[in-house]
Amino acid sequence: MNILQLCIRFPPAPGGAETHVYEISKELMRRKHNVNVFTSDLYTETPFKRRDRWEDNVNNIPVRRFRSYSLGGEAHYVFMPSIILPILKENADIIHTHSYGYFQTNVAAFAKKIRNIPLVFTPHFHPSWSSWGGKKRKILRKFYDKMFSKPVFDTADVIICHSRHEIELMDINPEKASIIPAGVDFSLFKPPVDVDIFRKTYNIENELILFSGRLATNKGLHVLVKAIPLVLKNFPKTMFVFVGEDHGVKSSLITLAEKFGVKKNVLFTGHIKDEKMFLSAYSACDLFVLPSEYEAFGIVLLEAMASEKACVATNVGGMPEVLGDCGVLVDYNNPEHLGKTISDLLGDEKRRKNLGKNGRKRVKKYFTWKKVGDELENVYTELSS
Repeated sequence: MNILQLCIRFPPAPGGAETHVYEISKELMRRKHNVNVFTSDLYTETPFKRRDRWEDNVNNIPVRRFRSYSLGGEAHYVFMPSIILPILKENADIIHTHSYGYFQTNVAAFAKKIRNIPLVFTPHFHPSWSSWGGKKRKILRKFYDKMFSKPVFDTADVIICHSRHEIELMDINPEKASIIPAGVDFSLFKPPVDVDIFRKTYNIENELILFSGRLATNKGLHVLVKAIPLVLKNFPKTMFVFVGEDHGVKSSLITLAEKFGVKKNVLFTGHIKDEKMFLSAYSACDLFVLPSEYEAFGIVLLEAMASEKACVATNVGGMPEVLGDCGVLVDYNNPEHLGKTISDLLGDEKRRKNLGKNGRKRVKKYFTWKKVGDELENVYTELSS
């Protein structure tokens, strides 16, 4: 089949949805389908950072990047006028668009109406209350929800959600909904991965708590920083490592760490491009923490679980469905609960190891890109037949 994938950004631009589109595209091409990706020229959305020069393929996946613009400030909204005609002209058997509330998704719905090409939509949905931005941004989101979301939901042939929770959040026809979770490349995380690569590079000898992901407002990282003093009471040399691209909150986190007197226990690595170093970060940690305000899914949880690491995550969004009984859930925005949970797990090595082993088994059973590819291929085949 000829499959057109549409997304707001694409690797090497970092992010969960970006990784998702990359991995399913790679898996579909492995199965001899023809995949093309249309996306923007953005490297990061917040801050709004374009790149003028990109390769026209990523690991043999053909990619076209279109000039992006924004309304600016709190009214930020990305649009790409030059993507419209190429989408309408593309020789595609399936259009699969990603991310609720973005320009390319509405163009995809328009293309479906004009050309009647089967349309698959993966929302990677975030409710309005967890969206970043100020008052104008919230108003813009409400306007979009009211005026522009329904045509996409109505036009899409299949709406792929990562969890049951995501289906419940959106006002969609349940007959159109299909649950296909995200996945990981399980072979990459085969233990043991050399922990020394990461620990020696950053000179970490004691307990290591890891967060991986964008440093963004919805990740709850300020809650994690507030929890650090509670952990240090029992484990004073613990390092809290934040791996990921800064999306505008790093400076405020440093300020907060200084306020609580824990700056020496905090490390920001930025985005780690080297695969061995990235895998070593997971392998080196004693515990993985995702304190988000909301996650539709949380691929980083799968990465940690595949690395046989115990995980702590907030009891919101799709994260409970990802973890199952292989992790510990905490209340959002509750530093005391988070700090106590981290401390309890650091003091219970046997429990951490059991959670890690069970988590790896769970990922292998339910969350590999091969399994995702099987389910996607079934959806595409049924629509194109």
